[in-house]
Amino acid sequence: MICTLSLASALLLFAQSEDIPPTDNDTPPAVEKEAKIDPAEALDKIKAAIKSESDIVILDAIVYAAEVEDKKIIGEFYKLLKHKSADVRLAALEAMRFNNHAEALKRLISFGSNKLLENDPEYLAEYIYALGQKADKKAAKLIENDLVMTRAHDEDVLKARVYSIGRIREVASIETLLQLSQSGGGRNGRGGGRRTVKMRVEIQTSLAVLTGVELGNDVLDWTSWWSDNKRSFKMSKSESKIDDRKLQAKWDSLWMTEEQKAQAIKDFKEERAQKRKDGKEDAGDDAKKGDDKKDDDDGLIDF
Repeated sequence: MICTLSLASALLLFAQSEDIPPTDNDTPPAVEKEAKIDPAEALDKIKAAIKSESDIVILDAIVYAAEVEDKKIIGEFYKLLKHKSADVRLAALEAMRFNNHAEALKRLISFGSNKLLENDPEYLAEYIYALGQKADKKAAKLIENDLVMTRAHDEDVLKARVYSIGRIREVASIETLLQLSQSGGGRNGRGGGRRTVKMRVEIQTSLAVLTGVELGNDVLDWTSWWSDNKRSFKMSKSESKIDDRKLQAKWDSLWMTEEQKAQAIKDFKEERAQKRKDGKEDAGDDAKKGDDKKDDDDGLIDF
């Protein structure tokens, strides 16, 4: 896991479990509750921003109201998905992606046939991630649409589809990914052998999250395992964690808000600094890493 319990929190929990009264220095400062945004006020702000026809004002209004769970506000975000400015469209899409109101998924699904998505691969990829964020099987059909392993398809769009399928916790998702992995690539070595496929790491990641099994990125290993286990397989309600730290970090980063990413980076760095301070990391490992240190630090947290 990237996010870890802070040292101060851990010490406080330990003190509470041991019934040790905290001293004045141990008492955490009172946390100010963030004031909730009034939906009516947020709605008025968005409408006024749209009326102003200023992209900067509209973007500011989207950020202001992004987390407000209100049907009418989602409706305004939906209108902005068709805005002439690409920046406004993407900002409105992100707001709908991370807004937890049920109307957001409903509106996203209804937007699936819009021509703007066909003509803008970047917009389409972000749209698919927005559907994947909802982790709802009602979005599966749109996510899997036009899912073909071919050079004619935009790679970022295909990647978004593969990762987003991993969010739909249905047996059908496993079979879709396996079919995709079998549809592309070639064979290594003379006379056949192991198959290699485009998107193999992405497919491996989504399959691992769905199944709780890690078999690497070889198609034959996965198809053989599924043939032996599909009848008895039961999909768990929660996502499985991946043993490969970098794959897990990448997966987590795909579905985090910007605030969550920033917190994850902070927690990761603090945990690593504390380990070094306490001498928990073996000096030999540090020497061995050498030039790879930056890659190890940044590779796990560079979102």
